[in-house]
Amino acid sequence: MTAACPSCAAPTVDGDHYCESCGADLAAPAEQFTLQPSAGPLSPPVEAFVEPAPPPSASTGEWRSSKAAAGPCAACGATAGADGYCDGCGLRRDAGSEHAEHDLPGVVAVTDRGLRKRRNEDAYAIGVAGGRRAVVVCDGVSSAPDSDAAATTAAVEAIEVLVGGGDITGAYRSASVAVAKLAGSAAAYDAPACTFLAAVVEDGQCTVGWVGDSRAYWLDGDGARCLTVDDSLAGQLTAAGVDADALRLSAQAAALTRWLGADAPAGDPHLTTLRPTTAGVLLLTSDGLTRYPTWTDAIDGDGDAAELVRRLTNFARAAGGADNIAVAAVPFDPSRGAPQP
Repeated sequence: MTAACPSCAAPTVDGDHYCESCGADLAAPAEQFTLQPSAGPLSPPVEAFVEPAPPPSASTGEWRSSKAAAGPCAACGATAGADGYCDGCGLRRDAGSEHAEHDLPGVVAVTDRGLRKRRNEDAYAIGVAGGRRAVVVCDGVSSAPDSDAAATTAAVEAIEVLVGGGDITGAYRSASVAVAKLAGSAAAYDAPACTFLAAVVEDGQCTVGWVGDSRAYWLDGDGARCLTVDDSLAGQLTAAGVDADALRLSAQAAALTRWLGADAPAGDPHLTTLRPTTAGVLLLTSDGLTRYPTWTDAIDGDGDAAELVRRLTNFARAAGGADNIAVAAVPFDPSRGAPQP
């Protein structure tokens, strides 16, 4: 007989003591897993960037990611095993950080769990190598198991390729192989999955590649211009000039038609290149921000890129924080010939 894990809804069978997906104790009282709406004031907003502990750097550049730092189990304090599960209580360790912020010369990023989700399934990685600035944002598919691991793995694998001089297609392929390995024997029917969004800024141009519904925008004095098209029925209709909202499509119209994972449709990422002639900011974000139609109102205001991503993150939280959020920004000024910090 099959049932569902009360923590993550993954399928379980009679006799299981722990969830194979999230590691939750299946014998624990159900109320332990119940998420309660946020009461009272919101948690304190993001205030400042945290000085990161340097990860292993590629020989030609350096990078940072939102991957969770090693440490004791949050539930019982025991050591997490190499398989990602606590040796003491069996709880699965989250792959990504509940909240992370990083700042490198010319590129910044923030991710936050939000207010409603149990864990953060969004991930980012940012890197610099000479005059190249690279960003990767991935959003774990909530209906897939271990989506936080998929997003974090994809972001880290891709940034290593990009700071090493590789292109976005190569980064996507490398990330796809790494994430497919997470599925094991479940690759054909229950594989970890995520969206993929990457950008490389160098030599006076911005190249963006994507699969899924995470989006890239060019921000300048004329407002926000979306550079990507969502891989969904609604996204394709909107790109074709059809008012998808007027059609009153079902919620399934927003379902992804492409993603990254062992069971993903074959094909390389979409690519687009922008060569700006005016100063602006290249923004990459998960749908935890863009789900709110008025998010562009938070763009207004003075401040650098770090302040921008911080303000957008706080906007998404104040608007309800219904989903995880990941936002990254690369300021660009063609008159200077390279992204500016």
